[in-house]
Amino acid sequence: MDNNIVTLFKDNFDFSFKAATYNNIRIAIQTFEQFKKNNEAFFSLDKTETLFGHLRTYAIEKQFNDSAFNPKSNYSVSIKQVNNYKYKTLCIETNDFIINVGYTNSKCKLLPVSSYKKEYAKANSGLSMQLSFNFSNNTPKIVESKKYAQITYGYCYGKITHLDIVLPSNDYKKIEHSTNLLENIKVYETYVPEDLVEESIVTLKKSLVKKVEKIL
Repeated sequence: MDNNIVTLFKDNFDFSFKAATYNNIRIAIQTFEQFKKNNEAFFSLDKTETLFGHLRTYAIEKQFNDSAFNPKSNYSVSIKQVNNYKYKTLCIETNDFIINVGYTNSKCKLLPVSSYKKEYAKANSGLSMQLSFNFSNNTPKIVESKKYAQITYGYCYGKITHLDIVLPSNDYKKIEHSTNLLENIKVYETYVPEDLVEESIVTLKKSLVKKVEKIL
């Protein structure tokens, strides 16, 4: 693994990004748990586990999407169609990385393999340092395709079991570098005022209600 990519990784995923990521996951999980509890009678069939997974994913992606509009946010989001079956996924973007977020059964695992993830990961082979020209002032500028990372989380009985930002190898077979976001949660939790957390939960819960109405 190119050490320059690891440096790029550390530069892009600084304290503010880590804190925002942790709080987005925390808000989404708390919202999902409250939503489940408030609708226990409705979600009483065994087959609701599939729906739960869908709604949890929706809550997380919606929270990242909404938080990206915060003026202090250092990332943007977009919804990209990633295969011929019109499957769409949320992509979080920093200056130098495209990031997907998703659930893994255990720590130190990549998200399930797919063609688009393998394609994104190819950019992690190294820094090509290609030169391009800014035609407005004829100044050479380094142009580099965005690297690829993932936010992976675990969840069990309402608790976050692991939460990491990982850097896949360029062949998408292993993790080259990672950072554990659960090591500093007390510090991260002070990054977002509690009243804003509660406000976000209320807003996100309304979105979940609308999502369920569309599904049903």
